[in-house]
Amino acid sequence: MKKVFTFLLALLTVLGGCALAETAENNPLAEYALTSGVPVEIDLNGDGTIETLTYTAEMDETLGGEFARIEIGTAQGTTVGWNTQTLFMTSAYAVDIDGDGAVEVFICGDWASSDYATYCLHYLDHGDHGEIELLSFANADRGDENEGYNLYGYGYIQSVNGNELVLCGSQDVLGTYFGTRTFALVDGVFEFSDDGLWRFDTSDVDWEYRALTPTQEIAATFVDGDVQTEGAIEAGTRFVITASDKTSVAWFRTEDGREGFFSIAPDTERGWGMKVNGVSEEELFEMVPYAD
Repeated sequence: MKKVFTFLLALLTVLGGCALAETAENNPLAEYALTSGVPVEIDLNGDGTIETLTYTAEMDETLGGEFARIEIGTAQGTTVGWNTQTLFMTSAYAVDIDGDGAVEVFICGDWASSDYATYCLHYLDHGDHGEIELLSFANADRGDENEGYNLYGYGYIQSVNGNELVLCGSQDVLGTYFGTRTFALVDGVFEFSDDGLWRFDTSDVDWEYRALTPTQEIAATFVDGDVQTEGAIEAGTRFVITASDKTSVAWFRTEDGREGFFSIAPDTERGWGMKVNGVSEEELFEMVPYAD
């Protein structure tokens, strides 16, 4: 369904019926992107009737902040709308991610201080009137307790892969890093669809400011392909965190390319931060790069 929908958008663009955000070769979301203030004619709920979808990024002069608004012109000749609260640098996308014929409309933006959120909207046609509903996401917020569901996904959309959605948001694990989780839409709810780890991009590491340098050795398991070897990260050896479940394990890569994992746990005595193999991060590292 995604390919069909993409073709429809491209065709409407040629005919002047809609416009998308400026295409960029390095933007994997360009084919799904909506342009602020430009209507798109599309069957949002798969019933064969065309609706008019408009995304608008607006400024609230009274509150001094930005927000995003979605308006849908219905088959009944009415309009239904929904808007975010304050949300900066918004973007919007439309894609039938689970292939059921109903198009998901996503709004992404920054609450503040690089804390991003993604909202997903469904259009419902009740015959005599239309309605917009918010879909729930498994809780992926910052912090070590990720239970339950929210009416947003924490993070911004990094990519759409088949029927899966990858969100990227900042997380705190021996420092603050942008990490990704993968979701799939199951029975109207976005559930985690991965191995339970937040994965952090370490492809372009600033070893001077992002790396952790232990002041004492850290017992760790080194992994080389299918081979696991017990050992230790030596004191003074710089490494970066590559993945973590934020509660029990952290994966790492040393500056010389060795990879593996070690045990972590929330520092309940301190009230925040982590312990590594029972040792407080304050004692263990020269510096821990947390951000507000």
